Amino acid sequence: MSHVLERDVDAVRILTLNRPETLNALTMEGARALGERLEAAAADRTVRAVVLTGAGRAFSAGGDSKFLLEIPSMEPERLREVVYATFQRPVRAIRSMDKPVVAAVNGAAVGAGCELAVASDFRLASEHARFGEVWIKLGCVPALGGMYLLPRLVGITKATEMILTGEIIDAAEAYRVGLVNRVVAADRLMDAALELAGSLARGPARALAAAKASINRGLASDLWTELDATVTAQLQCFATRDFAEGVRALAERRPPRFTGE
Repeated sequence: MSHVLERDVDAVRILTLNRPETLNALTMEGARALGERLEAAAADRTVRAVVLTGAGRAFSAGGDSKFLLEIPSMEPERLREVVYATFQRPVRAIRSMDKPVVAAVNGAAVGAGCELAVASDFRLASEHARFGEVWIKLGCVPALGGMYLLPRLVGITKATEMILTGEIIDAAEAYRVGLVNRVVAADRLMDAALELAGSLARGPARALAAAKASINRGLASDLWTELDATVTAQLQCFATRDFAEGVRALAERRPPRFTGE
């Protein structure tokens, strides 16, 4: 059975974590497969947006328990390689790809699952979704981007509370603190995710890519550096056919027809 299912709806690539019997817990093989599928989506120019979700009643319950039990006996250098090259691989792919990623969080998103959601550009949650950076309960810390990204989403106070206590919050609280963009009924989650992803896929691809890259830079730079960098990005957008189409559509009072060029 494939660890990650893949299907396309128009220009949207849907990737589904597919170990529902384990609440989509990530094994080394599963993390590697997810990283590969995300990298393939990033390289496929027919794909304009990605939706990431989980099969069954969970998004992802984090690391697979069998793998976690093996960690104490692993050589430090081997473990470093596994974390960096295997488990961080999906997060690196999400943040580096030049197209938007929508996490459709259908249930529990804890540990590594929470960090996959946090790394995504948008998070839509079903009413059954739960989020938790539960690493502290294992005597450990997050290492898949959550330590960096979570405080920037929910603020240092709430992020500290979640990381240091391992607290699990429900969808309503996640929305209240700014962790998710929207909470929708469970039976509407994928429709809502595809509506959002489809809208993004029909957008100006190069401008979206430039905006995402600017957001990434802005997370780690100061205002003045970003002001300089965005001049270059904006000039590049000005030179695209999509920008010209956007301006014409505005003048003609009609929806733009973007082509990604």
